[in-house]
Amino acid sequence: MRPALASCVTLVLLATMWWGSHQVSDPADARWSQIAPGVWRSAGIPAGYAIIEQDRALLIGAPRDMDLNSLKSRGVKEIQHCLLTHHHRDSTARAQQFVKAGIRVRAAKVSAEWLTPEGVRQFWKTSLPIVPPDRAPVLRDRSLGLFAYLMHPEGIDGVECSLDPGQIIQWGAWQIEVLPTPGHSRDHTAFVARKADREQAVIFCGDAISTPGKIWTPYTLDWDHWTDLGTKAAAESLRKIASLKPGLLCPEHAPILAGTDVIAEALNTTVLGLDAAGFLKSYERFSKERLGNPPVYSFLARDQVATAGEKPWTKLSEHLFLSGNTYVLSSRDGDLLVVDPFGPQIAEQITKLQRSEKLGAVKVVLITHAHNDHYTGAFLLPERNKWEVWTLDAVAKPISNPFAVCAPYVDTRALEVDRIFKDGESVTWHEYQFRIGHFPGQTLFTMGVQATIDTKNCYFTADNFFHADQFSGSGGWSGRNRAWPLLYARSAKSVLDAAPDWVLAEHGGAFAFSAEDFRRRVQWSEETARVMDQLSTSTQHRHDWNPTRITVEPMLQRLAADGSLKAELILENPLLRSIDVRVELQDRGLISPFVKEFSIRGGQTLRHELKLKAIQQLPVGRHVFPLIIREASAEDPADAFLVVEN
Repeated sequence: MRPALASCVTLVLLATMWWGSHQVSDPADARWSQIAPGVWRSAGIPAGYAIIEQDRALLIGAPRDMDLNSLKSRGVKEIQHCLLTHHHRDSTARAQQFVKAGIRVRAAKVSAEWLTPEGVRQFWKTSLPIVPPDRAPVLRDRSLGLFAYLMHPEGIDGVECSLDPGQIIQWGAWQIEVLPTPGHSRDHTAFVARKADREQAVIFCGDAISTPGKIWTPYTLDWDHWTDLGTKAAAESLRKIASLKPGLLCPEHAPILAGTDVIAEALNTTVLGLDAAGFLKSYERFSKERLGNPPVYSFLARDQVATAGEKPWTKLSEHLFLSGNTYVLSSRDGDLLVVDPFGPQIAEQITKLQRSEKLGAVKVVLITHAHNDHYTGAFLLPERNKWEVWTLDAVAKPISNPFAVCAPYVDTRALEVDRIFKDGESVTWHEYQFRIGHFPGQTLFTMGVQATIDTKNCYFTADNFFHADQFSGSGGWSGRNRAWPLLYARSAKSVLDAAPDWVLAEHGGAFAFSAEDFRRRVQWSEETARVMDQLSTSTQHRHDWNPTRITVEPMLQRLAADGSLKAELILENPLLRSIDVRVELQDRGLISPFVKEFSIRGGQTLRHELKLKAIQQLPVGRHVFPLIIREASAEDPADAFLVVEN
C-alpha cells in the first residue's frame, strides 16, 4: 500500500472509531447521534447537526433526513435557528419547511443570489432565457451559461441571507463565528463553534471536505469551463480551517473527523489534491513547468490570435482564409465553405473577402461544436436557402434543439442542420475530401475535421487545442461541459496519429503541428484523470465529476394541449459495481408524481420513458422540477432536473 493511501486509510479509521465511540445507542430513535457533549448529528447523507443546550437547539444545515420531531426525545422544546452552509438543494432541502415552522433560517449574505426567491428566479431566467422573437440573443443569452449547481427550483421565501464574514452569533454559552469557505460553491460557509469550557473549536464545514483527500461533487469546483478559480478557492478555504486547529470537524457528506492531528493531516491531504487538480487545469503550466523544455512551434497568423472576427482576413494558403473563429475555404470554381461563422460583422466580412479575392457564393456552413460563439453568425448570413449547414450528429443535437440537453453556451435559437454525419464518415465537397470524427474535449459536442488543403494536411480542432501560449493551451475541462480529460486524450491521440502539418484551432489560434506537443497533451490528459480520480469519493471521476450522469432529455418540455409530456430518463453508471437507485420527481403538486427504483450494472446506461401530466393549470412560463435520487441512505450527487414550459 502506498504511504499516502495508508495514511488516508488510517485517518478514516481513526475518525470512524471516534465517531462510533461517541454515538448514543438508542434503539427507539437512531435518527440523531451525539458526537460530542451538546453536539448531535442527524442520520443520512447529507447529515445535519444540532447544538443542544438545555431544551433549546440550533441547527446547522437542513437536509431531507433531518427529523425535528425526533429531537423531542432528546428533551428539545424549541429550535431557534438554522444556519445554512451553502445553497445546494440536498443540504437545504427542508429549509422552506423550517421557515414555515417559525425557525429562523439564516445564511451568508453572498448566498442571496442562489437562495432567495428573486435570486433563484434570476438564475433560471438567465440560465434558460426566453428571448423575445423580435430580438436576436446576445452572446450572454446562452442556456446554462452560469456555472452554479444543485439549484432549488424556487427560492426559499423567508430565508435571511444576512451573515457577514467574521460575524459572531452568541447562542447560550456558544459563540459561533461565520467563516467564508468558498470552493465547493461560491457561497460556501463554515461555522466555527466555541465554548468557554472547551479548548478547541468545533467546525461545521459543510462540504468543504468529505473524507481525507476527497471532495463531494467535485464538479462544483468548476466555477467556469477552464480556470482553476474553484479549486484554488477550495484549497485556500481548507488552509483557513486548518489554521484554526479545530478539535472536531463536521462535514455533511462524510463521518466526522476528530483530533487536531487527524484533522490537520486530512486537510493537508485534500489541499494537495486540490492544488494538483488546479495546476492541471492549465496544459501550459503542465508542459512548461512540470515537463520543462517545451516544444518550439508557431502561430500561423499571430495577428489573429484571440480575436473574434473583427480583423481583416489572413490568407493562410491559396484557398484558406482565417478571421477570428471563422475559416473560409474556397474551391477552384470559387464556391465557399465556411467553418464556424461568428460575430455580428461576419456577413459583411465574407462579402469583403468575396470581393477582394473574386470568390463565389457560400454553399456550406460547417459547425465544429455546440458553443454559440462559433455558430451565431450563421443566423446572419443572407440567402439561407442557397447554403447548407453540415455537422456531426453529436453537434447537431444541441444546436438544432437548444434545450434538448443540459449544456452551457448553446444559443437559444434552433439552427436547422441540413446534413448530419456519423463518426468516421468521409464526405467530398468539390476537390476536397473531409474526414469527420467525434472529437470530444472542451465539450462532448465537438467534431474534428481532417482535409488536405493546398498540399497541407490540415486538422480543424475546434476549441480543444490551442498553442500553449493561448488560453492555457486548451479549451479547458469541466463536468458541466461534459469535458473530461480522457476524452481530450482520445482526441489528442487522433491528431497525433494524423500528424497534420497545420492544427486549425479557433479563436485565431492556428498553429504548426508538433508531435512532441501532442504527446504531452496525451500525458497531461492522463495525469489529470488520475488526479481527478483521487479527489473523487467513488475514485472514478467520470462518476463524481459529471453533474449530468443522470439526466432527462429533452431537458425542456412544452406541454401538449392535454397537459401531457413525454421525456427520457437517462441513468449512466460509470462505476465498476452495480448500483440501486430510487428516482423521485420533485413534482411540487404541479405535475403527476413519479417514483421508481432502478438497478444499474457497472458500465451500463439505462433509458426509461417518462410519461407525465400537469395536474393543475401551470402558470405561463418555465418551471423546474428536480429529481431526488437516492442510493441507500445517501442522496446521489447528480444534478438532475426537468424543465416544463407552459
